[in-house]
Amino acid sequence: MKKNLPGAGQYIAALKGTTQVKQLRLSLNFRESVLPPALENWLSSLSLLYGVPFEHLVPNAGMLPLESLRFFYVDPNWTSCLVDGALSVGAQSSRDTALIQSVYEEVQHSLRASMQLVRRRLAHAELPEALNTGLAVSGLLMRSQLVSGWPGLEIAAYEDYTIDSHQNIVPVGKIENLRIQRLAPDVMLCLYGRMPKLVQLNEPKEGLAFGVRSDGKLVPRFMGYHTDQPVGTFVTGNPKPEDEAEVVRRSGGKNVIDVAATKAALVKVLNRYNAMGPSGTLSPADFGIQLIKSAEQQSFLSGAETQPNPNDCTDY
Repeated sequence: MKKNLPGAGQYIAALKGTTQVKQLRLSLNFRESVLPPALENWLSSLSLLYGVPFEHLVPNAGMLPLESLRFFYVDPNWTSCLVDGALSVGAQSSRDTALIQSVYEEVQHSLRASMQLVRRRLAHAELPEALNTGLAVSGLLMRSQLVSGWPGLEIAAYEDYTIDSHQNIVPVGKIENLRIQRLAPDVMLCLYGRMPKLVQLNEPKEGLAFGVRSDGKLVPRFMGYHTDQPVGTFVTGNPKPEDEAEVVRRSGGKNVIDVAATKAALVKVLNRYNAMGPSGTLSPADFGIQLIKSAEQQSFLSGAETQPNPNDCTDY
């Protein structure tokens, strides 16, 4: 005997008023989400490309050669299809498909919120009170000896930047990482919720040391004798050849510094920037400040203001 079962549309229309479907109605406020935590976390991790084979991210090795860095957007249509494929595993009938379609938009909204929590949950960090509703995932993929040689390499992204009076880069609005992971000994992947205008690679600050650049030159630092001259900061963030002091070596080829000649070269540049103290000369402490070798920083800039050496590392 045939039974007059309701069609998919009638089934969903009737079911929408029940508690079961109301519980599937998700909110951008992750605290109100009733999606099973394990499922929510797995789908949001999938949206951040966790578990996606590397050959689908970089289909040809020529797209990511040795010592290269690639910036990119993540196409939301691509990740939506990825989630569609995962959800289709549970669709065993047209009724299941119709049910998924009825709540699909809410699920996507929930995932856009939950994607911002994956890294915090992995780190057991405090969850934020507010989330970014205008999520637009972008990121970088780096293949370099930097990744394998400096395990503590810091990668920071910012919404914008300004250039101060000393031509130094001033970051504005740090962007939190959605994902930062080493995919291979020399490959690093970073994902962000917004497109950055400034990305900085920072060498780990394990400690200060005395030293100079490999070319034997250095940019003098302010010693704090005058206002707007913070002690230890460089006299300029965009040095020209005349802003660099040469570290002079004694004759004889034993690589010993000629302190008097090096001091004179430093004083010449510092006088140009009115950075000398009342005595008009460098004290031993002042000379020590000039020879501090801090960790190096590489900045990648996007936008109109790109004057400060976008291709050169600087101390920071």
